[in-house]
Amino acid sequence: MTYKLPVTWEVYGFVKIEANSIEEAIEIFNRESDHIELPEDSEYVDGSFELSSDEPDYVMLFNK
Repeated sequence: MTYKLPVTWEVYGFVKIEANSIEEAIEIFNRESDHIELPEDSEYVDGSFELSSDEPDYVMLFNK
């Protein structure tokens, strides 16, 4: 039998924020992050690939 296991991993990239200072850029990012497009170029964070959960009952939710 084949099971679907939920996994996560991290990537990093850069976004450009127009602002008058680094502090303002950070504030804008924190305020607007839900509306900022993900970076087009990104890199995998080594070692970040993992199971989202190793709880069998949770994993079975994805295998119904």
